[in-house]
Amino acid sequence: MTLNEIIEIQATIDKRKPAKDTIEVLNNQYYYSKSKGLNIKLADMHIDHFLRAIKISNKDRKLIDIETQEIINQQKKTLRNIKRLLNEQ
Repeated sequence: MTLNEIIEIQATIDKRKPAKDTIEVLNNQYYYSKSKGLNIKLADMHIDHFLRAIKISNKDRKLIDIETQEIINQQKKTLRNIKRLLNEQ
């Protein structure tokens, strides 16, 4: 079942149209599928694939955060060394 189908079912159950911004996100945001090698509209993604994609994106984001922190730590160490060298002169 795709996200678009889920939104349609929800609209039927709630007896009202989905929010405009929800529809805009579903129709205008894409996820790049590495296995298929193409962008997939969120509206066309199956719910289980969407949830996996979010999980993977969060893992990637956490890795990027870790790498960024390592760069910051290295820069701090370099600055401390520079300050130490300047104080020695």
